[in-house]
Amino acid sequence: MKPLCLIIFLSIVIQQSYLKLGVDASSRDGFVRTKGVQFSLNGYPYYANGFNAYWLMYVASDPIQRPKISAAFQEASSHGLTVARTWAFSDGGYRPLQYSPGSYNEDMFQGLDFAIAEARKHGIKIILSFANNYVSFGGKKQYVDWARSQGRPVSSEDDFFTDSLVKDFYKNHIKAVLNRFNTFTKFQYKDDPTIMAWELMNEPRCPSDPTGRTIQAWITEMAAHVKSLDSNHLLEAGLEGFYGQSSPQSKTLNPPGQFGTDFIANNRIPGIDFVTAHSYPDEWFVDASEQFQMEFLNKWLDAHIQDAQNILRKPIILAEFGKSTKKAGYSPAQRDVVFNTVYTKIYESAKRGGAAAGGLFWQLLVNGMDNFQDGYGIILGQSSSTVNVIAQQSRKLTLIRKIFARMINVEKWKRARGYGPVREGASVSLLEKPVDKFVHQTRIPIQAVSFDTNYQLRQLIDSGNLRDARQVFDKMPHRDVFSWTAIIQGYVAATNYNEALILFSAMHLDPRVSADTHVLSVALKACGQSSNVSFGESLHSFAEKTSLLSSVFVGSALIDLYKRTGMIDKSCRVFSEMDFKNTVTWTTIITGLVHAGRHKEGLVYFTEMSRFRDLPDTFTFAIALKACACLRQLRYGQGIHTHVIVKGFGAVLCVANSLFTMYTECGEMEDALRLFESMSERDVVSWTSLITAYSRIGQEENAVNTFLLMRNSEVYPNEQTFASMFAACASLSRLVWGEQLHGNVFSLGIVDSLSVINSMMKMYSTCGKLDSASVLFRGMRCRDIISWSTIIGGYSQGGFVEEGFEYFSWMRQSGTKPTDFALASLLSVSGNMAVLEQGRQVHALSLHLGLEQNPTICSALITMYSKCGSIAEASKVFEETNIADIVALTAMTNGYAEHGKSKEAIDLFEKSLNVGFRPDVVTFISVLNACAHSGQLDLGFHYFNVMRERYNMSPAKEHYGCMVDLLCRAGRLSEAEKMIDEMPCEKDDVVWTTLLRACTAKRDIERGRRAAERMLELDPTSSTALVTLANIYSSTGKWKEAAIVRKSMKSKGVMKEPGWSSILIKDQVSAFASGGQSHPQCEDIYSILELVVHRYVCAIKGAFESTQICDP
Repeated sequence: MKPLCLIIFLSIVIQQSYLKLGVDASSRDGFVRTKGVQFSLNGYPYYANGFNAYWLMYVASDPIQRPKISAAFQEASSHGLTVARTWAFSDGGYRPLQYSPGSYNEDMFQGLDFAIAEARKHGIKIILSFANNYVSFGGKKQYVDWARSQGRPVSSEDDFFTDSLVKDFYKNHIKAVLNRFNTFTKFQYKDDPTIMAWELMNEPRCPSDPTGRTIQAWITEMAAHVKSLDSNHLLEAGLEGFYGQSSPQSKTLNPPGQFGTDFIANNRIPGIDFVTAHSYPDEWFVDASEQFQMEFLNKWLDAHIQDAQNILRKPIILAEFGKSTKKAGYSPAQRDVVFNTVYTKIYESAKRGGAAAGGLFWQLLVNGMDNFQDGYGIILGQSSSTVNVIAQQSRKLTLIRKIFARMINVEKWKRARGYGPVREGASVSLLEKPVDKFVHQTRIPIQAVSFDTNYQLRQLIDSGNLRDARQVFDKMPHRDVFSWTAIIQGYVAATNYNEALILFSAMHLDPRVSADTHVLSVALKACGQSSNVSFGESLHSFAEKTSLLSSVFVGSALIDLYKRTGMIDKSCRVFSEMDFKNTVTWTTIITGLVHAGRHKEGLVYFTEMSRFRDLPDTFTFAIALKACACLRQLRYGQGIHTHVIVKGFGAVLCVANSLFTMYTECGEMEDALRLFESMSERDVVSWTSLITAYSRIGQEENAVNTFLLMRNSEVYPNEQTFASMFAACASLSRLVWGEQLHGNVFSLGIVDSLSVINSMMKMYSTCGKLDSASVLFRGMRCRDIISWSTIIGGYSQGGFVEEGFEYFSWMRQSGTKPTDFALASLLSVSGNMAVLEQGRQVHALSLHLGLEQNPTICSALITMYSKCGSIAEASKVFEETNIADIVALTAMTNGYAEHGKSKEAIDLFEKSLNVGFRPDVVTFISVLNACAHSGQLDLGFHYFNVMRERYNMSPAKEHYGCMVDLLCRAGRLSEAEKMIDEMPCEKDDVVWTTLLRACTAKRDIERGRRAAERMLELDPTSSTALVTLANIYSSTGKWKEAAIVRKSMKSKGVMKEPGWSSILIKDQVSAFASGGQSHPQCEDIYSILELVVHRYVCAIKGAFESTQICDP
């Protein structure tokens, strides 16, 4: 009884173990073998869905760069890739593996050790190539050169295949690689199951022998040599697939050229376990159309798969294929078509047990490897449609492998239960059995392994036909995660974020579908783009519960979500909790910090990122340079510039433009100009940055000339360019140029751009054309706060109080919240026009809006109250200011000085110095003005010298004007005249007017005459100079000279400017000048004035002639 129970128990255990799919079928330990036309691992089918990464050993030889190797394998494994092909050679030259025949570089060998160990860690097999056909990394040429240096009569690279010494060198290298002891895994390479196969050479060619016999003999000899040393691993020749004399009918498929290889004959050689083919239609047929290239690709793949299946009876790997992004007319959709075509051919063969055993795309890169980018590189960490295609192929082949494994297990179970004899070669026959039949027999839905609909869906979305794609999606009876991801991604690309999130919610309710990292990152992107924080936070919680948060894609998407919604602290928290970070992750958090104004923190993160030498890419450098520009960190920016040069990014436009901006913001215009001149390519950002830089430093004419050069180039200006140009025209007061630019903008159709129209309004306002600015403003379809602030500031600065307040009221009615600039403009005009009540109302509004502590508002309030005569209120505002601001301090100092409170002004200035304030040039103008008003000559000269010697400031004409005024008030006119003559800066009429008026007061005729003559040299029609000079002559009794001056004024048409005054009545300011006739109520005003004068005269007469009665 016990034996019977034991037998039953064992049969149940055997049945369960045979039917399970997860352990034996998915195990990646063991050596890969061939069974018929397929690969086998541990008795189960194996598919080589993988990639090329020739750089693994080279990069890993530097221990600092090894994290890139780990990242590459981690990303590859997470996308289901199973095989990596790489070089086990680097002969001679820079950083060689083999210095000379038999002499090896241990650092390079340890780099290869590390790469193999990392592949093992992530369950990926390795194909190692022994040599290169090309000069890169040594190749045939290096072996031939070594032989020539030892006296061998070799002349051609093709002697590699025939010279005995060269072949000995090569055989010894094979032996060295096979016997290498891996310092990490502790295996010899020939005993390491991580290595799937050896490759004799990367793309061997012998054009000197087009018959193929030379290559045939060489492969035969070398295959036998490898097999004599290693019986564990598979071997392939590394052929590209060109047909030869053994199949003349197929030679018509070859691209143009002589190759000296024979796909059929070379792969029939004993010892060659499987065959390879490469495919580069875009390289082989550069001038052909895309349609021709795709037709060739289909024929090429079909022919090789069929020949491997029917003639060679060996598995075939499509060992290299891709699509270059550097070809003219490239689009991501074209690359997707190439990958889909290759993968579909493999899948259609594999699911029927055919010879197509996998494909290896060229090539895999990770972030920070721009130097290795040849146009074919794919970074799995950067989500793209091609990455989705790769991941989908992995899942398709995995599903096939599991189905085949189940077929084998069922067969084994039947044999164990005695349902049939154990047949020799049963596993092979089962592997060659089509999947479709087994799916039907085991009642597995055919939809589980059918991907045609998903492919159609992807094609429709990529072509922009989202409506038809949605119809296909809605009609799908079974949707997997790829279907959902494709349609959600389509809506995100179409900026219909709400629909994308609705679809994600629907997918989440489908019990047959589990969200993966890719679809979750797409949904998070939709949340970020639509600022849907609540949905994004829900997805964050979902990611934590499902362990999807460990994905670098999900983590990066979360950082971007919180960054876009202004929650940068949450972004930092997510970043700090991530175990693995790639370039995208680092760049996203740095960008978020910089855009949030936290530039120093951004540079701290950049510094930490830079410890991993190759992580920063061009975008990272660009955003770090922006942070340096904002902080004026020239030294740090120069350090980044050095790294940019070392990494070869200097010619990348976004980096070069950021470098230029950094130098201009830091005041290094000469370095910036040298950089601009050295740029091999310039875009609109380059030109606009130079125009803006010139305008910023006051060289507006250079800005205009740069714009003209840009217009003569092939680069078209954009909105920002025109905005900068209008600003330059405003600074130059060149209305005509501005109007010409206006016409240019109109012709280009960008007149509705907010930045352009705002800058045009500013230009017209500055040039005194407020009517034109108003027309532009009223014609705007939409307005932002800059629009309102510009028009309000224009009217305010033009002295039009009523209009300025009218626009301000209009802005308030529109619901737009005033900015500090708009309020400051109104306060400025209130002060200039001395309308205290309006200024107080603006003050009250700033309190209501919580802007009373804004530095701009504080200084504007102080200035307004000072100009309106209320120095007490100005002092109160200053005392209540919590912000230590040099502008407010200067405004208060100037207010005290203008009100004759020189002592208070000087005391405030001294107090500010004692607490560590660094005064600016304007502050010194205020304190020098205070000294002049109080007559403190020695103190004035003390501050004048302090400005130059302690603070290293060069006095401007305004400072000299204060000093001249100080000397004139002290009666030291000769010293004042000497100071004017010795001024290093331009002498304007202000200093000469000051001296002239002092000469009038002191009756210094000769000095006054000289001052007047200098003024007239500057402005021949200066009424001030002529009137004052005439007054000097009159006051000293020189009537003849005075008459001559007044006659000169009359002949020149110069009239003395009349004085004027203003009055505020019912919120309306009215200005009056002597003899003025412009007021709309002029007649009434003069009538009242005459009545007032008449009554005044009567009153005077009454005082002296008490008996006289005046008419009523």
